[in-house]
Amino acid sequence: MHTGETTISQPTKPPSRVAAEQVMRLYVAAVLRGDLQAAYAFFAVDVVGHVPGRSALAGELRGREAVIAYIERGRAVSHGAEVKLELVDMLSSEKRVMLLVYERFAPASRVVEIRRANVYTVERGQIVEVRIFEADQYTVDELLRHA
Repeated sequence: MHTGETTISQPTKPPSRVAAEQVMRLYVAAVLRGDLQAAYAFFAVDVVGHVPGRSALAGELRGREAVIAYIERGRAVSHGAEVKLELVDMLSSEKRVMLLVYERFAPASRVVEIRRANVYTVERGQIVEVRIFEADQYTVDELLRHA
C-alpha cells in the first residue's frame, strides 16, 4: 500500500572522488607537519611505486617498505637537513590525485630544487600506486646519484 510519502536515502559515504582527495589532503598535511609515520600509514601494504630516471633508486617499487625506503634514501641526500616540500596544486578525479610539488634538498652545502608531479591512485582509503613525473630528470638523477 502506497502512503504518498517519498523517502530519500542519504549516501552513507562521500563519492570516491571526495574520498581520494580527502585521503591525499590528510597525507600532505602529515608530511607538511613532519609526521612521516602518519603519512606512511596511508600507503597500502601492496602499494606500487614508479620512479623514473637512471639512478639506483629508479624503477618499480613493490610494497610499502620499498616505497618508504625510496623516500628515506631520497631524504638522506640532504645529510640531516630538512627536505622542504611546497604543494603547488592538487588535481583530482574519481580515484586519482595529482600533486604538483616543489621539493628543496640541501646536499653538501648547496640547495637543489626539484619540481615534480606525483600521481596517486587511491582505493579503499589507501594509496595503492604512485607515479612520479620529474620536470628535470637530469637534476634528479644527479641528486640521487649517490643515494
